[in-house]
Amino acid sequence: MSATSASPASDSSATKSAGATRKRKRLASGYQILLIVISSLIMAGLLFVMIRTFGYVEGTEFAPKHFQTRRFSFYEIPLVHWQITPIHRVSTTPETARYLTQSKILIMPNSIPGRWDLVEIRHGIQEIEPRDPALLVDHLRLMVDGKPTWKQWSKKNPKLAKQFWPTIDKLADRELYILIPRLMELTRDVEDVATLKTTVADYLAEEYVSLIRDMRDAERHELADDLLAEALEESPDNPELQSLKKDRPTVDPAGQT
Repeated sequence: MSATSASPASDSSATKSAGATRKRKRLASGYQILLIVISSLIMAGLLFVMIRTFGYVEGTEFAPKHFQTRRFSFYEIPLVHWQITPIHRVSTTPETARYLTQSKILIMPNSIPGRWDLVEIRHGIQEIEPRDPALLVDHLRLMVDGKPTWKQWSKKNPKLAKQFWPTIDKLADRELYILIPRLMELTRDVEDVATLKTTVADYLAEEYVSLIRDMRDAERHELADDLLAEALEESPDNPELQSLKKDRPTVDPAGQT
């Protein structure tokens, strides 16, 4: 027998050592895969909880040309605000608004609303954020003793309602929601149409004058002119509005007054 030939015992030992090494590698690889799977599940779970807690978005919209409201909701990835689910919408038009359109106090177009103004919105667990249209929608929702306040007023005062609500609708269409609460307060106890017309005209003229002056001070002359034209439609003989019409700044081609 050659002196250099390996003995059967040494061959067996080498084979066992190699097998053990491969087994350890397989175990290590398996642990790595298991660790990756567990980590992925934990991350997915954390992301799910984060989205469920902070990524839920809900709110309300108002269609001024149709006097309708609807709620919407969807999920998004927080911080980056990537929407990840379709928007779910449900009609929530208040009883007062339905009465106004069904009774023809307000004549609405027979079409699908194309414009929706944001009333309020909530992101996750944050407080709800109201926007200007809420100044009207809150009145349309107003209930006393389980009855819609402004529906009852409109049924009790049909002639006043036919004069009053088109004005409210016009202000909403112009996005002048900020003028609505005070106007509703001023006219709530009015008892005749003539007084209502005078009250509405005087209040709106005063507010338009203030808005137009603010727009001119901010050099937003085109918007100021639009507001003035609308105000003159309502109160063509108002002296302050006529004065604003005469005092309109002229703008040269370079955009300087």
